[in-house]
Amino acid sequence: MTTPAAFEPLTIALIGFGEGGSALARGLCGDGGWRGAARPGDNRPRRVIAIDTALDLDDRGRALGNAARGLDIAIARDYGAQLREADLVFCAVPGEDALQAATAAAPLLKPGALYLDLCTVTGRMAEDDRAAIEAGGARYVDVAVMGSFFGHGHKAPMILAGPDAALAAAWMKDHGFTVSVLGPKPGSASAVKMMRSVMLKGLEALAVESFVAAQRQGILEEVLDCFGDLDREPFRRYATRLLETHVVHAKRRWEEMALVERTLVETGVEPLMTRAIAASHKRTVDAAIAPADGKVPPLEQALALLSTKVVRGE
Repeated sequence: MTTPAAFEPLTIALIGFGEGGSALARGLCGDGGWRGAARPGDNRPRRVIAIDTALDLDDRGRALGNAARGLDIAIARDYGAQLREADLVFCAVPGEDALQAATAAAPLLKPGALYLDLCTVTGRMAEDDRAAIEAGGARYVDVAVMGSFFGHGHKAPMILAGPDAALAAAWMKDHGFTVSVLGPKPGSASAVKMMRSVMLKGLEALAVESFVAAQRQGILEEVLDCFGDLDREPFRRYATRLLETHVVHAKRRWEEMALVERTLVETGVEPLMTRAIAASHKRTVDAAIAPADGKVPPLEQALALLSTKVVRGE
């Protein structure tokens, strides 16, 4: 893929130099990275700037500062003159600090600079970040990081959304990133990540409860082995089938969870997640949506029943 000629950054700023920012820096500045990959005949220097309020302030901050200096990256603890030079900004701060970062950066950014928001935020929070950035004349791109920087470095899969997502994605693909474009609506990529987190963080919490209880009973390896049937089909299909059959079998599964709860209590494990599962299944049972003929509905029909008859909320 050829990057559009309209976008060739010479200075990249990294707002936040924790796990995400430092992984991006290693990808940009390492062997074969963007900083050393200028086009033939282009002798203009390429710079990377790290901006993090914690740099050099404590043991962690000093370690981050040393890591930046080891990559020959300029560092700053505030949003100042160096940020004014950036053509491209990656913001990778904690989600609760995303709007503060966007608001502080916006007045300093070049008109037309690309601001890639990698923060874990809700769709509505992404809209607030976008409004702040665009008020300053820069271009906002919503970025959802769908994997771990720890495991993948700067190649962690990312989904981009926003009017300039395709432009950013083209440049990122040229320089070793793993990205896809969701569409032009800012906030939609962040929303996908949040819905993914419902499932994956839920599995994480379930693993804590299940595996601790299994280890206490001396059956951890047997429990781990019993998940082998899940490897026989894509997770997407497995999860879809769980939801479709939930409409039919919620009562039986709810009754089983009462026994699971007793098992955990007998093992000395608080059944925090198990009780939540039982409550969720009972909600479906109480809604009386199970089809009289016992046939499993397709996904769209199952979701319609659950959305209109079972899952309440504003």
